Amino acid sequence: MSSEDEKETFENVRERKLSYAEVQHVEGYSVPVMPDTETGGRPINLLLVVACIAFGCSSFLFGFDNNVIGPIVALKPFVQKYQGVNPTTGEYVFTARNQDLLFSVPLVGSVIGALLAPVLNSHYGRKWTLIGSYFLSVGGVFLQLFAPNLAAFVIGRFWNSFVTGIASATAPLYLAEIVPSSMRGRAVTSINVLTLAAGVLATLVVFGTHAIEGKRSYMIPLGVQCVMPIILIPMTIFLPESPQWLASKDRMDEARHNLRMVRGWSDSQVDDELRVMKMCEDNERALSANVRFWNIFDRENLKRTITAGSFFSFNQISGIILSTTYATVFLQELGVGSPFTLTVIASCCVLAGTLAAPFTVDQAGRRPTALVGMVILLIIDVIAGALAFDTSKRSNALAVAALSFIFNFFWGASFYSLSNLLPAEIATPKLRNYTMSYAIAWAQTTAVITTFAVPQLTAADAANLGAKTYLVFAGCMACIITFVFFLLPETRGRTFAEIDEMYDAKISMRKWRKYETKTEAKQATIVPVNVFHV
Repeated sequence: MSSEDEKETFENVRERKLSYAEVQHVEGYSVPVMPDTETGGRPINLLLVVACIAFGCSSFLFGFDNNVIGPIVALKPFVQKYQGVNPTTGEYVFTARNQDLLFSVPLVGSVIGALLAPVLNSHYGRKWTLIGSYFLSVGGVFLQLFAPNLAAFVIGRFWNSFVTGIASATAPLYLAEIVPSSMRGRAVTSINVLTLAAGVLATLVVFGTHAIEGKRSYMIPLGVQCVMPIILIPMTIFLPESPQWLASKDRMDEARHNLRMVRGWSDSQVDDELRVMKMCEDNERALSANVRFWNIFDRENLKRTITAGSFFSFNQISGIILSTTYATVFLQELGVGSPFTLTVIASCCVLAGTLAAPFTVDQAGRRPTALVGMVILLIIDVIAGALAFDTSKRSNALAVAALSFIFNFFWGASFYSLSNLLPAEIATPKLRNYTMSYAIAWAQTTAVITTFAVPQLTAADAANLGAKTYLVFAGCMACIITFVFFLLPETRGRTFAEIDEMYDAKISMRKWRKYETKTEAKQATIVPVNVFHV
């Protein structure tokens, strides 16, 4: 590099108003920082990857539980044990009332768990809250495995849902806080990939056992579910606590130590990231004395709370419930083939979409991913609902089934991918715990309502709408698209401090992509020391 080039690079760094002296000083934490002789390095290292995988795998609790129950309730031995013949149809199919008990009531546990999560996260951190939830989940899954009657089975599902409510509100926080801001979208949406991978595993296990005579057909899948928390505990226990949480507790030496453990780049870059982290925490702490849960509904926070907390809930009313939770029962009613085989295909389609999501979210951005994907879902809802008026034609029934698989793919690639990301990303740091808790609690409340309503709409002993229910969800999707257009900002690559600044400045959602924030809200890119050798 020439002397002129070196001088220009130095001037660029100086114009950013960030010197090594500024990087090294953080209130409450100080360490002498000398110019690095290394070249910066990659932001990720092996421990960061392991931490992301381990916390992402917490979604196996929800993913397996949510997807295994659908095919299990369609198994004849299970229906024989917990209900018997349906008096309306004369077949081994659960009544609408018992479907509500199996699917809806347990979700109340998720609401309670999500509401309790911020207290646990604040006092015990992300890591130990999650590990505690794993220990608790063992009891719930064992009760389901050995339940003597339907009431005991429902209590076991309620217990397990309580635990998944805690885990679902905790893991996204850790992932959003442990990775660099440029990777946040991919890291948090990886939870969705692993949730769906667990779902595919669940449907494959039931597919492998559905032909077995007797109670083993459903006890084997439930036994697999029992093993999961036992595997997850040792995966998580040796990982570092969130540096962001430690910084919020003024444990800066530990915060730097943990941040250093999960970064592959230089000490100066680590200190710069810590500087931004601490600056954000200090700014919020000045405003957050005696913060309570209800502050998420204060006027200055309400827009963020509504946006961050809505996507989980909106998921429930998109139409996806017909081809996930109720997929086996729904496909059985269509009569287009083996419902267990088709359920596996449905789960794989969601997984395929979710695998594409981390790239679309970080490359295309949050708004384009949401809007394009949701318009496609609306179109599918309308077409599938219209075809359902004459499913006596095999071609129409096949088309509805095929459209449900396509729906699953685009839902996983767009809608679902943003559900975990937005509550952890958009919420102001002082209220992130509460906002994530609210998002999960409100989502599970919506899920309770939706899972209660769907059997009443689709079942033969109720409204008997069947796949025509897609038209109901089409109306919901039209409202959701309007909401997203006006209230969803573009947060790709933004630090938490930048997001705070833009909300405080009341920038229009459509202008976030090109808005230039203040330098001190950004994370600097430290230039390697050899450029200063003039």
